[in-house]
Amino acid sequence: MGTTKRASFRAAIVTVATLTSIAAAPMAMAAESGGVGVQALYCDSSGWTASGDPHERCTSLSNGVLYHSKRASSSGTTLRTGYDKDGGSTISAQLGYSMSGTTKYASAVSIANGQNKSKSWTVSGDKACLNSVGLLSYSGGSYQTPAAHC
Repeated sequence: MGTTKRASFRAAIVTVATLTSIAAAPMAMAAESGGVGVQALYCDSSGWTASGDPHERCTSLSNGVLYHSKRASSSGTTLRTGYDKDGGSTISAQLGYSMSGTTKYASAVSIANGQNKSKSWTVSGDKACLNSVGLLSYSGGSYQTPAAHC
């Protein structure tokens, strides 16, 4: 391989590696903070996150994004619901989930503009293929994500 081709090849590899690192950064930060990563900042009109993974679903609201995900592991299935608030005044809200006839809510938390708050639950067994929805309840109403599934 000639020197010019080798340099172009190296530049292409560095570019791909850099783009891969940049794209993975939001997931890595979310995973570190809550154990189940979700790319919540993007939510399309059909309730899909940027990953397109059916285990991750979302709902765009007027002042933010409600998101929900689940992952199976050796210790059970971790469900995570969060709200990424990008406008409006501070709210006191409960985050929760509903799956197989069971609905759980966490204690109310205060969520201000620019904050991302989430709650995780671990249930026994592999429940990753059961439909589950993320829930947000506050004085202004109740909202849910589309069902996360396989």
